[in-house]
Amino acid sequence: MKILIFGGLYNVIYTFAISLLVMFFIKKLIETYLAWTNGDADHNPLSVLIGFLKAMIVMVCFGFIYTQFANIFYEFFYSLLEGMTGSKTIVTAISNSIAFNVFGAILYLVIAIQLALLYFQFITRGIEMFILRLGIPFASIGLLNSDGGAFNGYIKKFISNAFTIILQLLLMQLAIILLNKYHFVLALSTSMIALRTPHMLQEFMATAGGGSASGKLATVTRVVNTFRGGITKGKG
Repeated sequence: MKILIFGGLYNVIYTFAISLLVMFFIKKLIETYLAWTNGDADHNPLSVLIGFLKAMIVMVCFGFIYTQFANIFYEFFYSLLEGMTGSKTIVTAISNSIAFNVFGAILYLVIAIQLALLYFQFITRGIEMFILRLGIPFASIGLLNSDGGAFNGYIKKFISNAFTIILQLLLMQLAIILLNKYHFVLALSTSMIALRTPHMLQEFMATAGGGSASGKLATVTRVVNTFRGGITKGKG
């Protein structure tokens, strides 16, 4: 049976990504400052070099940065858990006395199914983080551009996944505690919210993003039209 060697996989991806970074760096310099077919030729060439260095640093150092990122959120989760329950111990056991009546047995089954679905969500989220981790060298190439390219979206996705996992774990803990305290309805509601946490956070981030590009374009258009109208009236 063959064992996956992720170190070798990282080496292949990093080597290929660095080759692409150098190629795109040279291409951007030629098109912008020699051919004048891309970007602003009056822009300082040093900014492109700085973007190249930033991308190279992120590629080389992201393994260490990612480890520190995971440790920070790990400690953050256990601090929140201690603040919520007074202990850093994760509660996994459900009281056996709950299943002594029919209503309790049904709730036990429903919440157990929801917790199993949460477990599969955690696995899916972990695989997604692994894929994002593999793709960060390619996303770093976007740092050659002034807007950061795909890199900014990658970092937002990392942070969004981290907060999603933390919130789901806390809600799962709260659901088990409430169930053990015989607060059946609250436990069921909490576990349901835990399942839809990714969708809830996605809605929040979309709202906090300030609207769509078309909405921003319409706002700019209205401002320009108002400005032009004021100039016309002034001339009249």
